[in-house]
Parts: sequence; C-alpha cells; structure tokens
Amino acid sequence: MTATDENPARRASIAAAVGTAVEYYDFAVFGVLAVVLAPLFFPAGDPAVALLATLAVYGAAFLARPLGGLLFGRIGDRHGRRTVLLVTVALMGVATLATGLLPTYATIGIAAPVLLTVLRIVQGLSAGGEIGGAASLATESAPRARRGLFGSATSIGAAAGIAGASAVAGLVALVLTPEDMAAWGWRLPFLVAAPLLLISVALRWRVEDSPVFTEMRDGGERAAAPVSEVLREHRAAVLRVAAAAFAQTTTGGLASVYLVVHLTSVLGYPLAQAVWLSVGIALVPLTVIAWTGALSDRFGRRRIGALGYGGFAVLAIPCFALMGLGSLPVAVLAALVLNIPYGVVLGVAFTQYAELFPTRVRYTGVSLGFNVGGVVGSGLFALVATFLVEVTGSPLGPAFYLVTAAAVGLLVLLSVRETAGSDMRDPAPDVVAGRDTA
Repeated sequence: MTATDENPARRASIAAAVGTAVEYYDFAVFGVLAVVLAPLFFPAGDPAVALLATLAVYGAAFLARPLGGLLFGRIGDRHGRRTVLLVTVALMGVATLATGLLPTYATIGIAAPVLLTVLRIVQGLSAGGEIGGAASLATESAPRARRGLFGSATSIGAAAGIAGASAVAGLVALVLTPEDMAAWGWRLPFLVAAPLLLISVALRWRVEDSPVFTEMRDGGERAAAPVSEVLREHRAAVLRVAAAAFAQTTTGGLASVYLVVHLTSVLGYPLAQAVWLSVGIALVPLTVIAWTGALSDRFGRRRIGALGYGGFAVLAIPCFALMGLGSLPVAVLAALVLNIPYGVVLGVAFTQYAELFPTRVRYTGVSLGFNVGGVVGSGLFALVATFLVEVTGSPLGPAFYLVTAAAVGLLVLLSVRETAGSDMRDPAPDVVAGRDTA
C-alpha cells in the first residue's frame, strides 16, 4: 500500500485518537474535581455525605455506558461510523461545557444536582458509544499489515484524555487559591471542552466511513437488527470482549487510579500534589502503546497481549512491596513501572476487540462487550482493593487482585484465535469448530 493510500487510514486514526481523547478528558474531569464539586452541588452537613453523593452521580455515568453502547452501536452498524462518532463527541462536549456553566445549589437549589446528574448521564451515553465506533473506524480504515499500529490510536486517545483531565485540573488548582477554585476556578477545566469540541468535530468531519463499511453498505449487507444478531450469533465474542475489558480496566485501574489512593491513604505518603502523580502514571502507557500496537502486527495480538498481562502478573507483588518500604521516590518509581504493562495491553486491546466481529455488527459487538466488562471492572477495582486491605491487614492485598485480573486476561487470550492479518470483512471464527458459538 502506498503512502497516498494510507492517507485515509492516517486521517481516521488521528480523528479516532483526538475524538477519544476529548471524550475521555470530558468524562474524567468530573472525577478529578469531585472533591471540589461535592459541597457546591450537595451541601450536606457532613462533607463525606456530599462527596458520596457526588461520586454516586459519577457512577451513574458508568451505568449509562452500556445503554449508550447499544444505542449508538446499532446506529453505527446501520448508518456508518463517522456519523455516530460526530454525534457522540458533540454530545460529550456540549454536556461538559454545560456542566461548566451550571449554577450551583446556592443559586438554584435542588435543580442544580438534578441537572448535574442529567448531564452526567448524557456523558455516560456518549462515552458508551465512543469506544466501539473509534475502534471500528480506525481498524477498518487501516491497511491490513499495519492494523495494530493504526488501531492503537483509540488507546492513545483514551490515555491522553485521562492525563489531560488531571493535568488541566491540577494546573488550575496550582494557580488559584482554594477560595477561587471553589468560587469559579472549578469551571475552567469544563469550559476547555469548547475548543476541544471544535477541533475534534473538524477532524471527524473530514474523515470518510471506512472502505470496509462502505463496501458492506453498498452491497446491501447491513444487519437489520445488529443487537439481536450480535447476541444471537456472536455471543462468544461478546463474552470474550467483556471478560477482556474486565481484565483491562481492573489491571489498569489498580495500576493507575487506585495507586494514588493507596500511596496516600493506605501507606501514608505525604503527596501534597497527588494529581501530578496521576498525570505521570497516565503518561507512562503513552510511551509504549503505538510501539506495542506495531509489534502486534509482526508477532500477533495474542503474544503481545500476553506480554502485557504477564508483566502485570510478574510485577504486581514486587511493585506493591517496594511501595511499602517507606521511601517516596522508590514508591513513585514502582508505581510508574507498574504502568508499563498497561501500555502493552492497551497497544493491542481495541484492535483485537474489533477483529473479533464481522463488519455488519462490529460497532455493536465491541460497544456491548467493552462497556459491560468495563463497567464491572471500573466499578469494582477500588472497592475490592480497599476491602482486601481491610480484611487482610496487608497493603499487598490489592496486588493479588491485580494478579487475578491479569490471569483473566491471559485466559481470554488463550481462548481466541490469532486475529492479526485477518480479513476485517469476514466473521472471526471461534477456535472451536471454526464457529462463534456459546
């Protein structure tokens, strides 16, 4: 394939990466600012109650993600990836911008938390429809021999968006006083959504639907009912993606989001600017995602994915042990090292998910599997880790959960055939009897 032929693939991967970065920035900034938002929208007498209420709103968006995946997945498989991806990023940007303009409880009373919840649910619906479409567009548009490299754009966007949310919120908090932050400064990270929205819409507007989807549509082969078809004929693939997404979000969550809590609350390190550790942790995977995506084109998705989960299994307990030695520099280094395997996993994950489904139901299949497994993984990792520390009395408890999740990821990889180099137009057959059965 010539450089000219690869231009549409590059545009698709860039649009997928930037759009997903905006989606994940907008989705994550709420969580980063939860402590600031709590007393502004839920002014209870007990600050802990206000924070719990804010986190409940945060969680409502996660519960909306599978619904968004089903809704937008169906539309994307029927009418095209590009159209839906324009809608999802626009919805996310508008909801985030509106959050930044929202009056607080002191101004409009109970309407403030109600509107905040509605906007958060809209964000969840949008995020649920984003990943399946971005993964489908990037992989379907890529040349077969470089699909892993181009397909890794979705992961790059997600990691960059999360890092950006922490960085922008941290910078605003660093520059402003706590009083200014509570009065108006909290709005700034949300308002950043406006220029980001314009950039991502402009990029996605220039992208065409993938040749694979266009060929299927022009041939009259679109699925009449993508959700029913994927559940009827591709249940095994959906279950595998759900299990893999659980492993991916659990290992990644324990190695990133939870570690900041672990270092401060469990181990007692004085991290006055813990948000910057969050930024550093989020940036580490970015250094290896594209590289491992490219390696998977040469050595296969299964081998590279197994390298990532195997790295988690080997490094989890030693890294958590090093964190407990009492040296902050050693603890930070161990936390950063533990995120290298996460970058390896992300380098192949979304490409492999997309390759497990035929074109006619790919958007729906990836969206459904990833959002169901991802919600379970994201919803449980912090609770299970905290529970293990309390029950065992050992700061190593979360490391064993991380190893368990990595084992789930390895088992999934053992259960699927190698998809690198496969024809995206055809269904990916199950390893048993050459058919996708469950």
